[in-house]
Order: sequence, then C-alpha cells, then structure tokens
Amino acid sequence: MNNNTAVFVDTHVHFWELKRFPYTWPNEGAGIMYQDIFPSDYALDVHDTPVKNAIFVQVLNKNHPENEWVFDLAKTNKWIVGVVGWVDLTDPNVESILKNAAENPLFLGVRHLLEFENREWLGRDDVQNGLKALEKLNLTYDLQITPPSLHWAADIAAKFPNLRFIVDHMSVPYIKDHIMEGWKEGIIEAAKHPNVYCKLSELVTAAGPNWKASDIKPYVEHCVKNFGAKRCMFGSDYPLFKIEGATYTDVYQLLKECLMDCTTAEEREGIFGKNAVDIYRIKVPLYM
Repeated sequence: MNNNTAVFVDTHVHFWELKRFPYTWPNEGAGIMYQDIFPSDYALDVHDTPVKNAIFVQVLNKNHPENEWVFDLAKTNKWIVGVVGWVDLTDPNVESILKNAAENPLFLGVRHLLEFENREWLGRDDVQNGLKALEKLNLTYDLQITPPSLHWAADIAAKFPNLRFIVDHMSVPYIKDHIMEGWKEGIIEAAKHPNVYCKLSELVTAAGPNWKASDIKPYVEHCVKNFGAKRCMFGSDYPLFKIEGATYTDVYQLLKECLMDCTTAEEREGIFGKNAVDIYRIKVPLYM
C-alpha cells in the first residue's frame, strides 16, 4: 500500500455462488449471468484499470448469511473494503442486529431490493424504525429505486437528515429510450438534500446493447451538476455490464469520458475513489 497515489474504489460489485443461496436472480433465464461470480473473476477483469478496491452490495433480500459469506471472502481478498449488506429493517430488534453486524469493520450499511416490495414500503413505520437505527449508528442506506419511485429519495432524506442515503445507479434513468423527463426533475429534488448521494453506475445496462458515451453523458452530467462532484461515486455494477457485451475497462473508460467536460481532474479523482471513502466511512486499509 502506498499513500502517495490516488485511491480508486468501485462502490458497487456483486458476487454469487448459485448452489450456496436461493437466488431469485440470477436464474436460468439470466443468460451469461447464470454462473458463479467470485472475487477471483473480478480481480481478473479489473486488472487493466487503476481500480484497486471494491465494495460488495447485497444480491439477496432476507438472507443474513450473505453478509457473513462476503466477510469471509474478504479475509483472502483484502481489496474488498466494504459490505453494503442486508439486514431486516422491520425486525423489532433491528438496532442490536445492526450493532452486531457493525462489529465487523467491513459492514458499511444496508440495501433492500425494492422491486419485490410495493412503492410505499419505505414509508412503513417498521421500515422507518430500521432507518432510524441506521441513522443512530452512522451507517448508510443504499436506495435501489427507479424513476417512478425517485420521489422517495427526497421524502425519506428530509425525514432522516443525518442518515446518508445513496441513490444506486442514478436511479436507472431511461437512457435507452432517450427520456429524461420525470427522472431529471426527481434528481433535482433529491439533490437538494445534502445527505443524499449518487452512484454513477449501471450506465451500460441502462443504455442497452448499443450503448455509447454520447447517449449516457447527459445523464451523468445532470447528476454531477445537481449533486456536485463530491457527492457522486463510481460504481461498475459488476458483472451486469457483461450482459451488454462490455468489459470492465469499457465501463471505467466510459465514465471517465462522460466526466471530462463537467469535472476537474481533482473532482474525477474524488468520484473514482476518495468520495467513497468519505461517504461510506470506509474503516479498513485501502490499496493505492
């Protein structure tokens, strides 16, 4: 480890072992994604980029053992510097459960896959009790929302002003269809709250098989303009971009190109690494 060079952190990676857990996805209809994805695969694919550190993000709801599985993987893959795991926010004992999870310094926060819930799930009293516990313990909550639910980012951020909310994948805008209306306004409203942050991730998947930087760039620039560069982070969404025929190097270079006209070199350095350290409060040593 070298303290004289920039830090690079990929804030959104997934691993899975198909025989280990009952995955809803990937399933047999998931094409090339229906295979085991391990840290060794990621390490090989990231090799031609400067990215040295990664944060795992949950794949499964209702599966505490996934957290422990990744904690174990990190023992031999020290570049896994954080876990955004799953905890049942509706459990009456959620605060003690979160405290127990946070005894491992890799545990940074929680995500819940919202496509399996109705749109009002985040407004439930039991869910908000869990968010209150996250806020108290200085953990994070990754918001996995799409444009129709983007209003929740502003609503929930106002209710929990000391909880850091991260909008995953820029809320998955309709890049493929070249539609910004609705999403554009939702981003503006979410960004008004200083405790909301944005992952510049899943760009290729949102753009579809004919993805190109010129289509994606306006969406990235809109997020950077409204959130500010210091509240934006790079995430590859590994390995899902492979569905569209992209490589890890493609994803890295794509975001770099999209940022060239709206950020300084120092701001890009933050987006690709330092911001993640500050926003997620990464506690373990990083590779430089």
